[in-house]
Amino acid sequence: MSPDALLVKNGLVVTNNAQLMSSVLIKNGRIEDIGDGNLGTGNGDTQVLDASNCYVTPGLIDLQVNGSPKCNLWADPSEAELIELRRQMLECGVTSFLPTLITDDIEHLNKNISFLNANGVGEDVDHSNKKDLARMPGIHLEGPFLSSKRPGVHPPEHIKALSLSNVKKVDLKKISLMTVASETDPSGEALKWLMQQKIVLSLGHSDADLSQAQRAFAQGVKLVTHLFNAMPPLHHRSPGAVGATFLDDNVTACIIADGLHLSPDAVKLIFKIKGPDKIILVTDIASVGTKDGGLVGSSITLDQAVLNMVTWQVCDFATAIKMASYNPAQAVHLDSVGSIAKNMLADVLIWDKSTLKLKYKILGGNLLA
Repeated sequence: MSPDALLVKNGLVVTNNAQLMSSVLIKNGRIEDIGDGNLGTGNGDTQVLDASNCYVTPGLIDLQVNGSPKCNLWADPSEAELIELRRQMLECGVTSFLPTLITDDIEHLNKNISFLNANGVGEDVDHSNKKDLARMPGIHLEGPFLSSKRPGVHPPEHIKALSLSNVKKVDLKKISLMTVASETDPSGEALKWLMQQKIVLSLGHSDADLSQAQRAFAQGVKLVTHLFNAMPPLHHRSPGAVGATFLDDNVTACIIADGLHLSPDAVKLIFKIKGPDKIILVTDIASVGTKDGGLVGSSITLDQAVLNMVTWQVCDFATAIKMASYNPAQAVHLDSVGSIAKNMLADVLIWDKSTLKLKYKILGGNLLA
């Protein structure tokens, strides 16, 4: 018989705005209470997990996951490969992620969107039977509405202008986040329509100058995809999208903190300007990753990105956790994950304080080693 509840006690609990020595009571897959070590001990069968000398944090949330060495979401993944990807994400502390599709033929994009929707994207969080697989609350569509001048790895033959007629050819079911080059939609018609569909828009793979980026932000775009990468460099006479991001306090920068897409000092610069509330750590992890100095997605995992932020002395551990959990949850409107608080889903991580290595993962109240 499984226990009625799980009590995580004696840990340093990291919330989105504080750290406190406390205990977390988990019941029916959600956080029931936070308080002293006696929570729940008088009510039925409670399993106790001693988190002494450990951090207790929310599960990590990665908004940009293209795949892994065994699962290429850009190709024709199988159900088994997707399951393996979800297991791998959970192994590195990612309890929720957005599977990410890049620029492709529209027909193939729609095929993969349908595949993802049929295999776990947007499942009912309280009634999922996938107790050892990371959640997929939505899809990140990174293309094809990008700049042909800043394609990166995206196949240029499939890049299209951001127009209402082009956008309506794509199956937008369960698309939570879309990266776009807003300057290819000068009227803003497509931007407006997409936002009406409740899709969060992010500026990326864009050749926008300062005024074009500022116009997109004024129209409602509030995220930037992998800041500095696949956009004009910051220049003292032409600040571009990077400068516009730095100047706008309402815009959040997604960054790849792997030391290749961004140097540690560039990450420090971004943090100094944007601060802990307006940065999201992402991986952009892909089946190919970084090879021979080239950037084709990344090879980093989100727990490693958190560790890099601490090792590089950019910020403390709790702040790095916020940028990899609470901030991404808020950005794409995930209301039940991303923080340790009453009634939130019990997606919780236990980290060794001295090594910052993961000891336990808890997904929906299910304890995993």
